[in-house]
Amino acid sequence: MVNNLEDGKMLPLVEEFYTIQGEGYHMGKAAYFIRIGGCDVGCSWCDTKYSWDANLHPPVAAEQILENASVYPAGAVVVTGGEPLMVNLDYLTGLLRQRGIKTFLETSGAYPLTGKWDWICLSPKRNAPPVGDIHRQADELKVIVASGEDIP
Repeated sequence: MVNNLEDGKMLPLVEEFYTIQGEGYHMGKAAYFIRIGGCDVGCSWCDTKYSWDANLHPPVAAEQILENASVYPAGAVVVTGGEPLMVNLDYLTGLLRQRGIKTFLETSGAYPLTGKWDWICLSPKRNAPPVGDIHRQADELKVIVASGEDIP
């Protein structure tokens, strides 16, 4: 977990934005995206390497993130990263759900699951396999095939 953020009341926020989900089961639906900083999985094909170092992204209060998300009509928040499970997401998802906002997670599963989720997209990586039983809780599986070795 990222130091000094264990309670999840402050989160290393890389960016947040309102958009249309571009992939997976919820493709085409509006959502508010919250990108959390920090990732040590290190995928060579990653398109968000700028999110890897959580120290580059100042901690933002979960309440402020909630207020920012509440302005938009989607009613759904996608929490992504980096690897969002490097921080405790119990507090943030609790706030969102109290407001009636659905919570969606995109994760490699390399860290223990925190938070309460309406939808979990699991994208396991060969170099950092999922921990615990997140694979049993996942609603969607997204597998990146970088080479033929990834298929088995």
